[in-house]
Amino acid sequence: MSNLWFEITAQVPPSLVEEVSDLVRVVAPGGITVEEPVDILGPEEGFRVRGDEPVLIRAYLPSSELGAVLTEDLRRSMEPFPSVELTARPIFEQDWAVSWREFFGVVDTGGRAVIVPSWIEHEVGPGQVAIRLDPGQAFGTGHHETTRLCLAALDSLARAGIAMLDVGTGSGVLSIAAVKLGIPSVTAIDIDPVAAEIARRNCDENGIGAEVSISAGVLTLDHPGRYELALSNISTGANIGLAAAFGAVVKPRGDLVLSGILAPDSRRVVAAMEPHGFRLAAMAHERDWCLIHLRKQ
Repeated sequence: MSNLWFEITAQVPPSLVEEVSDLVRVVAPGGITVEEPVDILGPEEGFRVRGDEPVLIRAYLPSSELGAVLTEDLRRSMEPFPSVELTARPIFEQDWAVSWREFFGVVDTGGRAVIVPSWIEHEVGPGQVAIRLDPGQAFGTGHHETTRLCLAALDSLARAGIAMLDVGTGSGVLSIAAVKLGIPSVTAIDIDPVAAEIARRNCDENGIGAEVSISAGVLTLDHPGRYELALSNISTGANIGLAAAFGAVVKPRGDLVLSGILAPDSRRVVAAMEPHGFRLAAMAHERDWCLIHLRKQ
């Protein structure tokens, strides 16, 4: 089998990153990376995302007949997005396996959780916890605003003696953070079986596999668990579609944290949750993204 691949780069406006990433991931057997333009501020200050500049989504496709088909599928899927620019270049597999690491470093989320790639030696500060996580095919490396917003919410909501539900677990980053911040029992769900397997592996590598139950599937009304805290970092439409299920699984006086939501959509998300017993507790924003914290009555 040839070790030559094509790196396809989509230059995407920030508001379209989530939607385009989902489309690209479908046709990218080699995985994707999402690169935001940042300014490096220094070892103490970390980095600042330049929110008004395009984001680069890179996909890796085999140089074969299959690759040609996938590339054409990708081109067609981008037709509704004329502002997205696509380019391609050849890349050898052995080069890619090393060079992609250049784009990922330690992510200090501003709270207690610090995300550390496995190839980096890093000692966290007092009171901080290290989450060992390598970028893969699943969403959630800590670089995206929605993940950082959820980690910040966990900082204040995590406590001993509660059970948490992680909907759309992706890489498992929120489940790992939850356990390391003191939550003893986490149930994680992802619609993508590949993501569920990646999350399971990441939990094991962080030494908390026994505390997290992971499954592939969709949250339903007959889900057996009941939780003091539920986090869902998916999308506006998907969160709204799960409103009744959230109402069924979150305990009275429990907390529901929703992310993956663009700021203009926040009001209709809150409105969709209210008939199921939820009331708005707080909101947080980063760039175009919004996190909604609701409490069950």
